[in-house]
Amino acid sequence: MSAGVRQPIFRWKRLSSRILLVPAGLAILWGVWRFVLHQLVAAEISAIRERSYPVTLAELNRWYPRVSPGENGAVVLGKAFTSLIARAGSSTPTSPQNQTTADYLDGNSAAISLLHEASLVPRSRFPIDLGTFSIKPYPHLASLISSAHLLETEAANHADCADSELACISVQSLFALSHSLVKEPLVRSHVVRLECQRIALGSLQDMLSRTDLTDTRLDDLGSILEKADDPHALARAFIGQRCIGIYSFDELGDFLDLTALPMARARPFSQRLFINLDVLFSSPSYLYGLCGLLQWDELNYLRLMDRYIQTAQMAFPERVGAAQELRQSLERQGKLHEFSRGWLRGMNGSRVVLSDTTVTARLRAARTAIAVERFRLVHGQPPHSLTELDPFGVGAVPIDPYSGRPLLYKKLAKGYVVYSIGEDEKDDGGDEKNDVTFVVER
Repeated sequence: MSAGVRQPIFRWKRLSSRILLVPAGLAILWGVWRFVLHQLVAAEISAIRERSYPVTLAELNRWYPRVSPGENGAVVLGKAFTSLIARAGSSTPTSPQNQTTADYLDGNSAAISLLHEASLVPRSRFPIDLGTFSIKPYPHLASLISSAHLLETEAANHADCADSELACISVQSLFALSHSLVKEPLVRSHVVRLECQRIALGSLQDMLSRTDLTDTRLDDLGSILEKADDPHALARAFIGQRCIGIYSFDELGDFLDLTALPMARARPFSQRLFINLDVLFSSPSYLYGLCGLLQWDELNYLRLMDRYIQTAQMAFPERVGAAQELRQSLERQGKLHEFSRGWLRGMNGSRVVLSDTTVTARLRAARTAIAVERFRLVHGQPPHSLTELDPFGVGAVPIDPYSGRPLLYKKLAKGYVVYSIGEDEKDDGGDEKNDVTFVVER
């Protein structure tokens, strides 16, 4: 063969060998990319465990503290919930709009008695298995809201009858109802807890405006309000929610694993190959998993959830600013973070942080109002300034979680208002629409 013929053949062989290097190089890069992502996700998971936080659902279930049946208020609450359903003939008590208040309360007398009994038990753990994932709402959460409205109606009825002692017991049971969820590590449970506290604060405000309480009762209510202001509950909820997210990514990874497709397991290799290739190229979601984007998305989820947890552990008002930054970060998320973005938006963590802050502000305003009422018992009128309250149980004026400065106070033509400047961070003089207020009109 002449040199002129050998030269093109040699060039072709050299070119073809270089062409073959391209897929080989891409395969190596793909392998390195997947390995690095796997290591990064594993490092995040390991860091979570080093902080003694749960990662799996089984660990989360163990992390939710066990309570012996004899010391578990949730056992008594469960009986109350059953009574509510049986009496009303539905999953919630009959609305008092459809019957007289007296009939409504009388029809649920057994449930009310059990709710008061449960309030005397300091610890609760509802019978849910967090080790098994469920997308269905837990029935005890809806029952807690129904029970809160029932106790709210009872408290208002006692206030109408000027029975301050019984009205106070109803309000105390309301706060105990919300406290039963304080250790339950789920965001949806925390949201229900906040709603129960909102109802309890409304009943307390109404009661203080319409009845006279003894100093002992006021002191008890002040202690209950201080206990309700739990700085760790929100972080606990986010930690539990992260376990659910990790589980969801693991399940999604198994689903997108082509080698584990049920329709391909019992087939010969050649058939499995063609089936998997057909599924791969007919569904972008399988490409999402194959290219490592699912693990990249999980890494993004873990890092953002870590920021949510750190935010919930911050002091006020830094917590509020960090929540607003997180909301902006989530809005900037690209489409490649499809699952983490969707799940985090569904959790609405920034809004939960702000709702928690608002309830905290009202709890602190209410505790200040209790001190004002104790001052009134001694002096016959409210103080001119909150600086006069030091001897009456509140100590230093509580800090407004939105401003980082002491709560504000304003005497009204009838009564007074203790307030926080609220989310807009503007002092509107205790306006109920713009500020976070606790108003006592008497």
